[in-house]
Amino acid sequence: RTMNVSLKALIQYAFDTPQSRIFDAPAWTSSQSFDIDAKSDDAALNQRLHDLPSDQVKPIKLAMIQSLLADRFGLKTHREQRVLPIYELVVAKSGSKLTPAKSDGLTINHSLGYFNAKGITLPLIAQELARDAGRVIIDETNLPGRFDIDLRWQPDDAPPMKLNGEELSLPSLFTALQEQLGLRLEPAKGPVDVLVIDDVHPPSDN
Repeated sequence: RTMNVSLKALIQYAFDTPQSRIFDAPAWTSSQSFDIDAKSDDAALNQRLHDLPSDQVKPIKLAMIQSLLADRFGLKTHREQRVLPIYELVVAKSGSKLTPAKSDGLTINHSLGYFNAKGITLPLIAQELARDAGRVIIDETNLPGRFDIDLRWQPDDAPPMKLNGEELSLPSLFTALQEQLGLRLEPAKGPVDVLVIDDVHPPSDN
């Protein structure tokens, strides 16, 4: 169920692709919003989804949403690679401030302006931070091993964060990476997987 959501946002969710990597979408897919109320009448599938672990349920549900968009909006897409602006994750001149992992396993807590993880590798750090940086990030640190990190910053498009009613003075993501982890994001260009819209039209009647 969605309320007042643009088609481009729905495509972003259904294909697990940032909007910056969705190409050839008509302007109306961003400007018009839709309410969707859909459910599966397949009892066997519903029971299967109920029994499966959450990480196995998500791709099935996304495939169902993709099918809905194809049926109601005539959505047709394909994937390809294009050379686009990216970031390379490198060690800052001041040197790495990463803390080696203190235990086995992996836990990640990542939200707006906050990234805490235990037992994480540098390639996975790059993958996670790409959501916040708006570009693909490639790990070029050449640092092996797993680390415990706690990174906090002020997102550009979010109101100032508060603690006990007081506004927190937090740095940007780029500054926080250098000051807190001893890492740096360098602009570069490289091949990026993108989603191209081949055909789409306003939805059919209910």
